[in-house]
Amino acid sequence: MKITWHGDSCFEIASVSKDKDNVLTIVDPKEGKKSAKADIILETHSSENGFETDEQFVISSCGEYERKGVFIQGVQSFQVDKKQKNIIYVIEVEDIRIAHLGYFGESDFSEEQIEEMGMVDILIVPVDGDKTISYAEAAKIIARIEPAIIIPMCYDSKKTEKGLKPFLKVMGEKEIVPQEKLSIQKKNISVGEKAEIVILEEK
Repeated sequence: MKITWHGDSCFEIASVSKDKDNVLTIVDPKEGKKSAKADIILETHSSENGFETDEQFVISSCGEYERKGVFIQGVQSFQVDKKQKNIIYVIEVEDIRIAHLGYFGESDFSEEQIEEMGMVDILIVPVDGDKTISYAEAAKIIARIEPAIIIPMCYDSKKTEKGLKPFLKVMGEKEIVPQEKLSIQKKNISVGEKAEIVILEEK
């Protein structure tokens, strides 16, 4: 499985399903050829992609879904203003569970949210501090989830002083060399050890 970041909360997850078909999942799509070719589109907080096709499976509400060997759980949450809704998506593919928090704005998870999310291998977490939770709040909820891998999002990759560097500091890390994409298999995920923080280049 390969995970690519396209800025803000937009991620591309390329995988091979159980029937060996290539499956492209886009979370919070932006305009572009990749999004137009996606098999699955997940919208955490808006419906502005504008390029849905008959072949695409678009999800913009909570619940359980399955498409081409990809299992998806949408969990209700709220943005910072506590009025606008946000959806946390737990995506299970190739036996790896990815939680994408979207524009999560609550100071902590409720017990119901924790139960619905279940075990998480990879946590994609916002660290913005304006339109989402801050880096300090992100560190707090990471401690509750205990993922094996953490991918920060919703920060300006050209202005890392605001969100990324303070986040790394509060997590006890210094500079981490960004990767073009994360290529991962279930066998390479170490459970019970210190979580690995992966910084992705914006594509």
